[in-house]
Amino acid sequence: MKPRMIMAILFCFTMYQQVIAGENIHIIAGNFDPLTQVKSLNSEEILTQYYILQFHNSPTPKNFEELKSQNVKWLAYLPDDALIVKLPNTLLVKNIKLTQLRAAFPYMSEFKIHPSLKKVNIFNKTQKKIISIKAFDDQKLPDIAKKIENIGGYVFEAQGHYLDVYLALKDLQNVSQWEGIEFIQEKAEVEFMTMPFAADFAKSNQGDYSDLSGYESGAKIMNFPEAWSKGLHGEGQIVAMADTGLDSGDLSTVHRDFAALTHGYTYGLFSKSWYDPMGHGTHVAGSVVSSGLASGNQLKGGAYNAKFIAQGMWSDKLKNLSIPPSFSKFLQPAYNDGARVHTNSWGNSRNLGSYDSMAKQVDEFMWENPEMLIVFAAGNSGEDSDKDGRIDEGSISSPSTAKNCLTVGASENYLLQGGIQRRVGDLAKGKWNTEPLASDKISDNENGIAVFSSRGPTQDGRLKPDVVAPGTNILSNCSHVKDASPLWGNYNEDYCYSGGTSMSTPLTAGAATVVRQSLVEKGIANPSAAAVKAVLMNTAVDLYPGQFGKVGKSRGQEILSPGPNFHQGYGRVDMGRAVADDVIVFDETQGLQQGQSKNFKVVIAPGAQAVKVHLVYTDRPAASAASKTLVNNLDMDVVLDSGAKQIANDSINNSEFVKLNVNGQKEMSIQVKATRVLDSHQAYALVVSFL
Repeated sequence: MKPRMIMAILFCFTMYQQVIAGENIHIIAGNFDPLTQVKSLNSEEILTQYYILQFHNSPTPKNFEELKSQNVKWLAYLPDDALIVKLPNTLLVKNIKLTQLRAAFPYMSEFKIHPSLKKVNIFNKTQKKIISIKAFDDQKLPDIAKKIENIGGYVFEAQGHYLDVYLALKDLQNVSQWEGIEFIQEKAEVEFMTMPFAADFAKSNQGDYSDLSGYESGAKIMNFPEAWSKGLHGEGQIVAMADTGLDSGDLSTVHRDFAALTHGYTYGLFSKSWYDPMGHGTHVAGSVVSSGLASGNQLKGGAYNAKFIAQGMWSDKLKNLSIPPSFSKFLQPAYNDGARVHTNSWGNSRNLGSYDSMAKQVDEFMWENPEMLIVFAAGNSGEDSDKDGRIDEGSISSPSTAKNCLTVGASENYLLQGGIQRRVGDLAKGKWNTEPLASDKISDNENGIAVFSSRGPTQDGRLKPDVVAPGTNILSNCSHVKDASPLWGNYNEDYCYSGGTSMSTPLTAGAATVVRQSLVEKGIANPSAAAVKAVLMNTAVDLYPGQFGKVGKSRGQEILSPGPNFHQGYGRVDMGRAVADDVIVFDETQGLQQGQSKNFKVVIAPGAQAVKVHLVYTDRPAASAASKTLVNNLDMDVVLDSGAKQIANDSINNSEFVKLNVNGQKEMSIQVKATRVLDSHQAYALVVSFL
């Protein structure tokens, strides 16, 4: 049946910053009140089944029942209090029956194009770009792909709800009017998150392991030996990695340190192997699961007894990473193979802080598969552009801007020889040439944040990174493929140094794997990603005030306030605390519906001075057009037996955090409240630890 005809509307759109909950719609292009800025126009007609329905308050369970009874399919949430829906052919929007409905209007082409693509003029209109298109319905993809080719475009790949196409800018406005398209944006160019210092400063060596200090792998600073001493090495867990590949790409010839490897996949454009001609992926893999056999077991990965799946993304033709348009193409096979931790040391360092289609896809996959924790590097865009001796905020790369993934920044390793031992002011002219940064070395203080590590917040104000881990002068495995990069320099033919959030991320993935094993052994059969993430955040070591001490902002104090903050998240991963017996974990997979709450009673550990409480949940993906990304919203109250109370009602992040002094207290109660939960339930994890 064909879509019925409806009256078009005139969209009177004025961007402004004032936020009025319940009145404004918040999209990337700007904020507007549909009652005052959208009005009827009877002179033309359009065809659509896609509408925005705005309510006076958060949509209620009754509203979703009303939608269901009228065969209206809701597709996404738009802040504030609005749903993008698809109407059946038989229902006119004017006849829809909904309580507390405030406004109803079509999902218009103006909403569908990212603002960066709207600057089309006579000089650039014929310019072609690689464009990412998101469709509401995957069944629309063949039709959209055919139309793209009919107007002279080229379709690289179409899968799931996503297409990557090559198209002229002048055609985007026309494409945005096609039925079923949700969003159009420029295809993100990804890069691996290793700092490119090696060309100028790396030196090759023939190390025999006799000079190793024990800090080279980064594991010592993270207290991995304490977890290992408890028999926690990743047994029973499977980790997957998407990167440049792994060593030879052949199970029969892969380096002996990778006995954990079970198999590999090839996803690189025009590539036929998951081998690693670049070297980055092999180094990353080593930090997760290397047995360290070649080093006499000195250079081990964090979860060296876990199983491992390699996913090669290197394109021999492009000489770079190539990421499929639909992330499910590589995430789903890894999940089907049993991987519940997935590590990614790559991202897009343009349009920093944005919640783009890549970030949305990470959230989509984790929402649909809540047991898989996806770990992403925060990026290496840290810079002191205002020359005040402090790294600027707002440089997080995507997809690490996703809500649900664990985003990892880089702290300093402690290594005074090997790798790169230069003043940071000499490493990148102009980026870090103001004191105290300029004279700093990149691995001389374990309480410091790496100068290059990307800082938060995201563009909608969310906290990122979540945690940090050592990411400077990390010694791990080299690829043995001919002409593979030595990265920051060879230690010998089997191991090389490197640095970047690329290195801190696999160390944290190894940590997540060991934490997951510990939760299983504590009786949680299938730990959620939220539970693993919450444990790592809750037990992290706060690095405040950073490596330069409390010298004050004007003198370049690195971290101005205790965590959480945009430089370190909640701090550096601490595996000793993460697997401690006294860490309390509630993995509430049944969750709460809107308006519900649940109370927890917790006995305070004898002698404890303070308590840390984390509420973490895997949230629904945000609408592609939304400028505020939180969908469901859980809040938390923490009350001591003395009556002291702290309320956590963060409306930006999908987590809540409370730290309270508890000296002398014996018991506490925690109430989790479902302030806004759309349509079904919201699962969550609650973690409590004592100091």
